[in-house]
Amino acid sequence: MGEDYSKIKQMFAKNDTSVIIDSTKKQETLAQIKTRMRELTTTVPTSRWQTIKIQIFYMDKVLLMLHLAACIGIVLLGNRHNWEQYSMIFASVLGVLSLLEVSILFSSGMTELAESCYYNVRQIVVFQMTCSGIISMTALLIAFVYAGFINKSLAIETGLYMLVPFVSTECIYMAVMLSESGRRNKMLLVAVGVFAVLFWSTLSSIPSLYETSAIVFWGMAFLAGTGIFVMQIKRFFSALEKGEILCVD
Repeated sequence: MGEDYSKIKQMFAKNDTSVIIDSTKKQETLAQIKTRMRELTTTVPTSRWQTIKIQIFYMDKVLLMLHLAACIGIVLLGNRHNWEQYSMIFASVLGVLSLLEVSILFSSGMTELAESCYYNVRQIVVFQMTCSGIISMTALLIAFVYAGFINKSLAIETGLYMLVPFVSTECIYMAVMLSESGRRNKMLLVAVGVFAVLFWSTLSSIPSLYETSAIVFWGMAFLAGTGIFVMQIKRFFSALEKGEILCVD
């Protein structure tokens, strides 16, 4: 490997000897660059709050609005008679939107450029995942309290009906994002999201899932989904840290 590097270096050095550089134009170009740089005003964030404001400014506002609308929707459904069925569907929608905001960074074909910016891809992904996660979990918590108060339903049932679809949908979505062809294909990412929502829409219409005896099934599904999602997140950020994802995007 070292010998190959030396040969390549010698080839470039030999080729550079034939390149004639006009010193006058070189100085003129450098002077223009310096003048232009002095005219530009650059600001370097000096606090975490300033960093957060910059990140929010460059976020995709359309998806953010859709995310907030879904959050409001799941909260307002708390007074519906068949709330359990609607909560499962809306929770899966929140799971899709939470990661769809992150996946656009990789499906846009701009990952390499983003890595060269002041905030690298890892920082952007961490911020967007944290932001979307806080929004979704806050909505689920408010819906959990509101529906429990209105319908006087058992707390454990109320929480599991929302958390299991939310976590399982994120597991499916993250599995797609871990594959090269998956995270680079916008249509596939959207199709997976639609499939997840339709899947939980179908399951939500099965009456036996709301019986007391099914709580054990819901609990096991939640624990399994959470464990899988944690492992997927670790693998995802490990690939980001090593540059494996950037090298193929």
